[in-house]
Amino acid sequence: MVVAGEDRNDRLALRVLLEELCPETRGRIVEISDPVRLHQATGGTLTARAEALAAKVRARAVRDDTTVACVFVHEDLDRTDGDEYPVIRERVQKALESALGRAHYVLAVSEIEAWLLLFPDALSAFASSWSVPQRQRGKDTGRMADPKKFLTNEVSGSGRRYRESDAPDVLEQAVKLGLLTRPVGRNRSFDQMRADVVRCCAEHMG
Repeated sequence: MVVAGEDRNDRLALRVLLEELCPETRGRIVEISDPVRLHQATGGTLTARAEALAAKVRARAVRDDTTVACVFVHEDLDRTDGDEYPVIRERVQKALESALGRAHYVLAVSEIEAWLLLFPDALSAFASSWSVPQRQRGKDTGRMADPKKFLTNEVSGSGRRYRESDAPDVLEQAVKLGLLTRPVGRNRSFDQMRADVVRCCAEHMG
């Protein structure tokens, strides 16, 4: 299993999710560390970037003398969910499939911090002073304009402030509490990711 993403924090967060949703991936995940820049690309630029990523994946497989089950590529949309989300995701998904075959584009709306807000108990377990306000619970977190700012200013408040490097650890707490299949609220990009992991696991990780 290969994971690629915008930065190390995102790759680690995706690794946590993959290992919980598909336990067969434990000890079998490798990372491509080059930053991903796909969702704003179109045409030949998108094709070239997808092929460049595919070349790195193939080189890693050769180096490790193994085959690739699936590739999961994470990126933040950096805008709220809406009509553009499925269009952009499908465009990049097709480019990745053309270049890589079994690839899944994990386009988070609006960013991975919106996924963390689906698990208020995990946030509080990570830092006891953190609390998701009741008015935000049960919402569509993909519609939040700036979930990272919300986490920093309203969830973590004046105490220990949220940092991007906290995301994998918050998701680890969600795993420990058995929350990944019981989100509080909704986010269709999270649901899409979860469905893609389950599909890859069933088809290629048996």
